[in-house]
Amino acid sequence: MGVGDAHAVRRLRIPPQQSRARPQSRVREISWAEFGDIARALADRIGRDFRPHVILGVVNGGVFVGGALAAALQAELLPIKIEKRSRIAGERLPSLAGRKVLAVDDVTSSGQTLGKATALALQAGAAEVRTAALVVRPRGNKTDFHAMETDEVVVFGWDYQLQGDPGPGPGDPGEVGV
Repeated sequence: MGVGDAHAVRRLRIPPQQSRARPQSRVREISWAEFGDIARALADRIGRDFRPHVILGVVNGGVFVGGALAAALQAELLPIKIEKRSRIAGERLPSLAGRKVLAVDDVTSSGQTLGKATALALQAGAAEVRTAALVVRPRGNKTDFHAMETDEVVVFGWDYQLQGDPGPGPGDPGEVGV
């Protein structure tokens, strides 16, 4: 993984009050190709312990991670939007009666978003729900599965695409076989 320049957060136009980054934090940019390698390794780790039927990919970044994991684990992908500033967890899910579910996000700090996704899956009848993220914070929420633990600001290829900046690497994740 490469360490990007400290201007990446500014290029993404993230307001300082929304960034959890500390001024001394380094920025780690993960290209689409690196994401493919990380996602495959995470899928292998998950597959040894857990075989989900359904993966809930939290919109936005969790959908990219969830899509890669769903393909590798031969599971169904359901994108889910979580209402972060509301008591209502988010949208209603179809019946998940008796199914094993993996709730996925790209980065987790507090665990609130994955907690809400887990609650929605259980309300929909899931038999078992586990959580996964590419990045967890050392003093934050720990998921059942994760790829890395860091305080660095992590910038993914989709962060650039969602902001209209082509960023590093190829523009289409399909080009690198994710």
